[in-house]
Amino acid sequence: MCAAIAALEGSETSRSERLASSVDAVVHAAALHAGEVDAGARLPVEAIEALREQNLLAAVAPRDLKGPGLSVQELVTVARRIAGGCGSTAMVWAMHQGQLACLCRHRGEAPALLELARNAVAEQWLIASATSEPASGGDIRRSAAALVGSSDGTGTVTLAKDATTVSYGAAADLIQVTARRNPDAPANDQVLVAVVREQATLEQRSTWSPLGMRGTSSPGFRLTATVPEEQILGDPFAAIAGATMVPLTHTLWAAVWLGLAGEAVGRAVKVSRRRAAGNPGGDTARSALGEARWRLASLEALLADMTVRTQELMDGGGQPTAGQSVRTNALKVAASETALEIAHLSLRVCGMAGYSEEGPFSVARIIRDLSSAPIMINNSQLLDTTAQLMLMERRHS
Repeated sequence: MCAAIAALEGSETSRSERLASSVDAVVHAAALHAGEVDAGARLPVEAIEALREQNLLAAVAPRDLKGPGLSVQELVTVARRIAGGCGSTAMVWAMHQGQLACLCRHRGEAPALLELARNAVAEQWLIASATSEPASGGDIRRSAAALVGSSDGTGTVTLAKDATTVSYGAAADLIQVTARRNPDAPANDQVLVAVVREQATLEQRSTWSPLGMRGTSSPGFRLTATVPEEQILGDPFAAIAGATMVPLTHTLWAAVWLGLAGEAVGRAVKVSRRRAAGNPGGDTARSALGEARWRLASLEALLADMTVRTQELMDGGGQPTAGQSVRTNALKVAASETALEIAHLSLRVCGMAGYSEEGPFSVARIIRDLSSAPIMINNSQLLDTTAQLMLMERRHS
């Protein structure tokens, strides 16, 4: 029996210990290869294989699909831990969990989608998404691509999508693609289509050599596919995004960023202790360490609150209120900005040991990885959306 499933049986202590052991194995594999993953801008295949071995690719899948059924709190804990070993691995895992949750929760009644969900859990599929397009300006709630129904009565649909980025798309077993319902539908009348890798043709359209999160392997692709109509998820994409994709992924992204920030602070503490041992009272960067710690504590408190709210939203199965969406957006913006500030403060403490790309006190890769946080769904765009939601919230108050 896989460790992550076994963690669900027996006492709560046994569950936590077994889950922790599974995560330890993943963190070890992730940390061991993190440097070469970053240097080569390649997918962390060793860590992904460890996730499969520990059944943690299926972490969010419910027990009725024979998944571990981890809570949002448990998912957050896992994300933070993995991020301490390798930020790219943690981000791939977090994005995948959001996509798996969408398939499990919004598949509808189609037998084909139930079979896909069962296969994804049993075979530990890696699930990617293709949501962004050049024409949408990063707005995943609008699509240029549209489904075209078959005219020969075969019950299939064809789609062609130019995706700006498809994280780990070349290695994915399943890609969930947003598209307009039909060629006459407006840009915001979207559906989500589950496309098995063998059903898709992927043409890479850009290179991938970014500043940070290099192991997420996220170049642009032109995706074309013809699939049965039954592989269109049952709920409109707007409902899927509101109830599951956005709140869960933003919560898990924040956990990844918090894990990276915590790792940076941990390295800064070690440097300060070494200095204090050799020169008591002579550490001029001590105030930066104190500031990093209170910022870390504030981010921990914000994430803890949103973890509870996200669990309540997912348990309720409904759409978020305007107030809930405001809080979700606020979490993403605050976590992405604050985590990067914490890493920079840690660099001030670590000095040249932190600035170096090598060595136990380096925070260089952490800072580069966290530099992606404010532009993963650009914070400016989210703040504009938040302002609109706040006006709606007031109007209905």
